[in-house]
Amino acid sequence: MQQHTRSGVQTFGARGGTPAGLLALAALIFLTSWVANTSHPAAAAPATTILTASPAESYAEKVSELIHSQNLAALAALSPAAPATTDAAMINRWRQAYVTTMAKARVANQKFYKKWLATGKKDFKAKKLIPAFEYMLTAYGFSTDKTAFKKQPWVGTLTKQIAAKAAQFDKQHRWLESLQLYNQLNTMYRISRIYHRDLHRVIRRTMLLATYTPKEFFAMQAQLAKDHAFKKPSTTPKPKIKEEQQNHAPVYSRWQHTVKGIHQDMLVECLELTEHDWVLPITYNTLLTGGLHLVKLMADTPMLGDTFPGLKQTARRDQFVSEINTLLKRTASSKPIDSLGMIRLWSELVTMNQSTVKLPLPVLIKEFTEGCMEKTDKFTMPFWPSQVQGFNKEMEGQFGGVGIQIQVDNGLLQVVSPLSGTPAYKAGIQAGDVIVTVNGQNMMGLGINTVVRKIMGKPGTKVVLGIRRGTNPKLLIFHLTRAIIHVRSIKGFARNPATGKWRFMIDPKEGIAYVRVTQFQADTAQQLKKVLKRLLKKHMHGLIIDLRYNPGGYLDTAVRMCNMFISQGTILSTRGRTAPPEAWSAQGSPLIPPDMPVILVVNQDSASASEIFSGAMRDHHRALIVGHRTYGKGCVQNVIPIGEHDTAEFKLTEQYYYLPDGECIQRQPYARVWGVKPNVAVWFSPLQLQELQATWLNDDLIAGPGKAAAKTSPFAFKVPPQKAFDTQLDTAEILMKLQLLKYYH
Repeated sequence: MQQHTRSGVQTFGARGGTPAGLLALAALIFLTSWVANTSHPAAAAPATTILTASPAESYAEKVSELIHSQNLAALAALSPAAPATTDAAMINRWRQAYVTTMAKARVANQKFYKKWLATGKKDFKAKKLIPAFEYMLTAYGFSTDKTAFKKQPWVGTLTKQIAAKAAQFDKQHRWLESLQLYNQLNTMYRISRIYHRDLHRVIRRTMLLATYTPKEFFAMQAQLAKDHAFKKPSTTPKPKIKEEQQNHAPVYSRWQHTVKGIHQDMLVECLELTEHDWVLPITYNTLLTGGLHLVKLMADTPMLGDTFPGLKQTARRDQFVSEINTLLKRTASSKPIDSLGMIRLWSELVTMNQSTVKLPLPVLIKEFTEGCMEKTDKFTMPFWPSQVQGFNKEMEGQFGGVGIQIQVDNGLLQVVSPLSGTPAYKAGIQAGDVIVTVNGQNMMGLGINTVVRKIMGKPGTKVVLGIRRGTNPKLLIFHLTRAIIHVRSIKGFARNPATGKWRFMIDPKEGIAYVRVTQFQADTAQQLKKVLKRLLKKHMHGLIIDLRYNPGGYLDTAVRMCNMFISQGTILSTRGRTAPPEAWSAQGSPLIPPDMPVILVVNQDSASASEIFSGAMRDHHRALIVGHRTYGKGCVQNVIPIGEHDTAEFKLTEQYYYLPDGECIQRQPYARVWGVKPNVAVWFSPLQLQELQATWLNDDLIAGPGKAAAKTSPFAFKVPPQKAFDTQLDTAEILMKLQLLKYYH
């Protein structure tokens, strides 16, 4: 989320009418099912009233309590309420159906867990280390107790052997193989960050190779694919898409274009702004240390010698590295370096470079600055003139696209997400896919803006993407037609087969509505308002909002959505080190009655604006949150023009978001608490995640006139005709029914 300063941008992602008294009583059930253990003043009195109301209501409360704690064994063993009544029998049917669904999901997950675990152990005993690790990592994804999983002796032994293998690859200059292993190790030890430093070093080295020796970098990738002797276990089905090998000659970007227009004043501005305004206190000593380490890494990367001949001269390179080590001792000392000292140290580095390896000055500026910024966070970074010019040019007119969000991840152009309803989404392109070719030209080594420009074009024209998925060495070829991307961010649970329009009443009999919000676009709040008004006319009694996989978007949209449910109080605030604090408060009268139950479903990919909305709803006790802890993206950046003629930009994190209860959303290194914690945590396996994505893909397809919607699944596990085991949504539904029990009966 962004805000321009100077010329600058700030970023911040049924039944008929019911008497009011019965609706209020329903709200009391809603509140006591999740507020009883808080200090909320409304919690105590309703709890006493409801628990003594009737055996059926007490039974409903007990069922709700066990679902909240996910004590499924106790829930399965729970005896029906006595004496038997119509309501008690209905609650018991709900309980039994929920227990059955959860059990089926558990059995399916255990099947895959045992399969991959057994295969991993078998390969481990056969000393096939890398295949064993791949299978073990897949089994780890299915494990419900990840701490216990990692404590298994064979897992610990295999992990150490793989770490040694990764280090060996690093020393042998087989950096892509080293990168792959360190990335997987980091997946298992993300919180403790045991392998983070090694991973980061190899990532930086591969990025240097991709930038300055793209031809050699592509050759490394091709060799890695050729040498891959086994197929990684996958929870993704083999897509029914034609596989083709591409033998087109790659097109490589010129590093001279990448560094064109970079000047020393940009470096100085970046460092001064960071030292003064970054969200957390940071010294020049720390920043300079990061810059020196990256330049040293560059000098220690032999393959760069073909591009920069000075690095091939051993004596000169060793002298340069030795002098960098001397500067590192200065930055590591307790004596603080001020702005003048920062400029002096940089000048010394320039002089050392000129007398030894003679790296081009723009290259030295770029790598040193980016190394400095690595000491901050992954969102604080410079955008050099070549990047800014390309971006602004594309923004001048209207262009067609294919509907994918991409990022550079570990040096690869990776799909973050296909946008629902777009050509890429309908074709089956998935999150995590790597873009290798565009129209037969290899994109490895090209900048992200260059790739975006090649994918975009006039609506109606064709573009062909070559995608690498997982460890499959063959490319999947997607023939796409560019289109103007107009994506609706409000969806229902299924489409009407006759009209193609979304259905929002997931349980018409009970009056339970379901709305999926895919992004927080500029018009999302207005779209949601229209849908909610229609649902209120159809006698909606309870609302489930699905925010899973929602990456966020506009802050203003999140605030306006909060205003539909919350009448007063703080929605969120921002605080930083130098930037003045700000706060956003609820305004006006809510669209949704304050006593109507609301449940939000979130997961680990609900980020930014999704977290602002769900966090405010939770803290104001306006909604129950079900699912998984959210992503933890809660920082505010300023995009500031830099350079003598403002030809570059610097994106600087200046503030963090704070929820109404004072909790910071942003995930920090080593943190065990971040984002929005759900009131009811419901575990989801990799299989369930992909089945859910496949179900959503099929639901999003719209049939042509007079035709049935084609059901396709680019996922590896065939999705059954019925919905996937969406145990998170199932949990939300039964909790909503329990909350509405008094309302209806």
